[in-house]
Amino acid sequence: MREAIFGINDGLVATIGLVSGEALSHQSHQAVLIAAMSAVGAAMVSMAVGSYLATVSANDFLKKEIRDQKRAIWRHPERERRHVRRLLDEIGVPNPVKPPVERHIVSSRPRWVRFMVRENLGIHARHQENPWQNAVTMGIAVTIGSTPPVLPYLLTLPPIWARDLSWAFSLAFALVLGAVKGRITESSPIRSALSFGFLVTLSAGVGALIGLGLGQMGL
Repeated sequence: MREAIFGINDGLVATIGLVSGEALSHQSHQAVLIAAMSAVGAAMVSMAVGSYLATVSANDFLKKEIRDQKRAIWRHPERERRHVRRLLDEIGVPNPVKPPVERHIVSSRPRWVRFMVRENLGIHARHQENPWQNAVTMGIAVTIGSTPPVLPYLLTLPPIWARDLSWAFSLAFALVLGAVKGRITESSPIRSALSFGFLVTLSAGVGALIGLGLGQMGL
């Protein structure tokens, strides 16, 4: 979900900003298309590689935290026992059963480590994500998000029509994406749709103003 939403939104927002700027700087239809396709290809590779490296780094950090917890139990067992008692208090274990529960946890070093890693660090083995899966998801998501602003320029349309359709397709896609995200996360679909729509509109506006200014300067 995180990689998909991030990738689609990044591809959509970045591409509509670029296309708007190119279109209003009086570039030719072909020049806008070349610039957009180049940007999409670069963004797809860059975001996929970034997602891979970020996931590997996050997994390595989790492994480091687990190693640190193992060392803490080995070097400072009494301190870590107190941590176990504190955590048992926090999760609401009744006082009469707390001592046997504590003894059961610390009687096995692997069990003790698992308990501390989960309850003290908030880390679970399933939190480690697949970097290749995240990278592929991100690359596909960026490509999907970049499609609405670029699609009109793949058609044989007058430049003004292509520009206006690019804006319309991007805004419609952003509203639908936001509503779907709201449904999946059980938040307000309308609020989510409006927030996505606002970001796309802002990006298109910034790109359009830059392109218009450059066009007026004859660049």
